[in-house]
Amino acid sequence: MTKRKNASNAGSSPKKEKKSETFAALKSVKAEKRPAADSSDSEPEDFEEEQITHTEAEETRNEDNGQAIYEPDVMRPLIESFLEFLVQRQSETSTVHNMENKVAEWAETRRDDNIDAGLFVLDFRKYLKSAVKFKNLQMNDSCAAISTYLNSEKSLVEYKSMPDRPPTKIQLYIKKHQIMLKGIGGEPMKNAYKAMNADTEGAKELDELLREASLQYIPQLQEFLDTHPNLTEEQKRSIVNKMKMLNKKYNSKEISSTPKKRSSKKDPETAFSLFCRTKNDKYRDLSDEEREIKLQKKFEKLPAAQKDIYESLAISM
Repeated sequence: MTKRKNASNAGSSPKKEKKSETFAALKSVKAEKRPAADSSDSEPEDFEEEQITHTEAEETRNEDNGQAIYEPDVMRPLIESFLEFLVQRQSETSTVHNMENKVAEWAETRRDDNIDAGLFVLDFRKYLKSAVKFKNLQMNDSCAAISTYLNSEKSLVEYKSMPDRPPTKIQLYIKKHQIMLKGIGGEPMKNAYKAMNADTEGAKELDELLREASLQYIPQLQEFLDTHPNLTEEQKRSIVNKMKMLNKKYNSKEISSTPKKRSSKKDPETAFSLFCRTKNDKYRDLSDEEREIKLQKKFEKLPAAQKDIYESLAISM
């Protein structure tokens, strides 16, 4: 074996060595061009990214363990049984990322078969990685997977006109104080959180900035809904719920203990007038009367849930 290895090294052609060097150089250039991740754009409140990274690392280690415990002829009927269980529980759309609890429940229903839930999860993910490789993926499965994704709220990020989410409080703090998040692990972010929580004087300013950004986000989301009538019900529901949540969170705090007197000359805001404000650039080539008629028709076609949002906004103003 040693001689063969040495002979192989000795007989390697300069052409191959040159190709390897070129490939290494290309990898180096690509690595330099790849933009560094901006730590301020993370969502540290729930540390979801950290959990995903941990899971991916764990799955990689599991993949390196070699052969699966359940061979294909044993795994196949188990997969069919597990899917049948998910359909019965109406949980077939749950994600692989959070499958452990479902597998444990399913294994409990088949206690006599002595199924090891932990080993099943490891083998499930191992076989899944092989199944979704491009060379193994069939067109019918590919189309089904893409359709599922495009119908879900997760695909909303693919729309170019989808408004950007408001910054988080920690992102506003980092930007305001120009904090450079350098270091290993999550220590720099933890330090930024400590500094922000200790800054009681700046908290009110941050809260107000966050409130303003969130209230601007609501009509932007409404505009997105209006320009994309073919969204799925799941996508519409996701956006409407987000608008309701922001409205409830930030507009409820707008009520003061000493209410402002409304000028008698100024008409009170209505749901329709707020809707018109979000369409400020629409139908400007028409007369005021014609423009109002057009907007009124659009407003009447809005779903009840979206009208409720405008009603809530008008009441709180």
